[in-house]
Amino acid sequence: MTPSSSRRKSAPGPDGPAPDFEFIESKRALTGLCTRIAPEGPLAIDTEFVGERTFYPELELLQLRDAAGLTALIDVKAVGDGAALGKLLADESREKIFHSGSQDLPILERWLGKVPWPLFDTQLAAAMVGLGAQLSYASLVSECLGKKVDKGQTASDWSQRPLTAAQLEYAASDVAHLHDLRDHLHGLLERMGRLDWFAEEQRKRAEEATRRNDLPDDELFRQVKEWTKLSGRQLAVLRELTLWRESEAKRQNVPRKKIMPDNGLIALARSGPRTREDIRGSRQIPQGPVHRHIDDILAVIERASQIPREQWPKKPPPEHADVPAGFVELLQSLVRTMAEQELIAPNLLATSSELTALVNNRHRLTDLDLPVLRGWRRELVGARLIALLEGDLALRIVDRRRLEFEAR
Repeated sequence: MTPSSSRRKSAPGPDGPAPDFEFIESKRALTGLCTRIAPEGPLAIDTEFVGERTFYPELELLQLRDAAGLTALIDVKAVGDGAALGKLLADESREKIFHSGSQDLPILERWLGKVPWPLFDTQLAAAMVGLGAQLSYASLVSECLGKKVDKGQTASDWSQRPLTAAQLEYAASDVAHLHDLRDHLHGLLERMGRLDWFAEEQRKRAEEATRRNDLPDDELFRQVKEWTKLSGRQLAVLRELTLWRESEAKRQNVPRKKIMPDNGLIALARSGPRTREDIRGSRQIPQGPVHRHIDDILAVIERASQIPREQWPKKPPPEHADVPAGFVELLQSLVRTMAEQELIAPNLLATSSELTALVNNRHRLTDLDLPVLRGWRRELVGARLIALLEGDLALRIVDRRRLEFEAR
């Protein structure tokens, strides 16, 4: 043991004790831990963070378990710099096991300056072998390993110090079974011939999770709920208000909604108030957030009103502009049928918006670039969807209870 680290033994529970663990509370202890971690084999990783108080979620605790069973809980605020761990997690010769890692990855990237890779996400693997699309860690442990996981600390405040014994044991249990889950699910993927599919999808998911923003700042308004319902002039106002909100939220280090919720931005863009009296007279505008920033908001709206028409944002074409009744539902039937036959979660194959885009563009399918038309998805279902739209597949009901699609 090094200073500012301690070994804890877990108390027995109804399903046996949680794993023993080391609690790391200094940079020196973290450096020492990194020298004792097994030199080979996967690393199981989980995080505890607080996301509702700051612009970026605040990482509080990182849990790690190596292939030899060493479990460490790292107090991120106490150790500060994670450089020693960053080098370990950036080692591409070692797989990192997560469960539903889409939130963990960008948080770890901000703390460590690196994205852990390669990855094995047990939730994604479960979806690809037909166990369900969004299974929780506890449900997956029960389904695959027949064990129970205590989830009593799910709503804990991980920013409090000292952390309680119950919190630490809960955190240790979150990595206790990841190695066994990985081995079980890897075996299923291998037997089903889906390791290549999984690797392709895992890389795509990792890239999406660590991409800080798909849009440049002046396009952020497209992430505001119901933005497509506004006119061109209103969109110009929304764009400027969204830029202002982003800047202010970062400056104050608070979530965007603390500055202004989406419905407030929409209400302001629709009404375009020019004076304090205009704002006070509107029941749609959230008065509290607006009055905290009223002068700034009025200045933004005034500036937006001067933007010439040719610089207004362009609205997208209506999503359902050319969708005959029943077409999307027919494609959904094919997706569900293939998902059932192939033992894979349907939403992994194609989303409703993708199917709508296929129908809208059914006369120019060769120009489309959609996930369902690429890689393993095209192999499994995308080519069939095209064939169905082009009239080369027929649908029939078999045994009055199941659908079958066959070449015409």
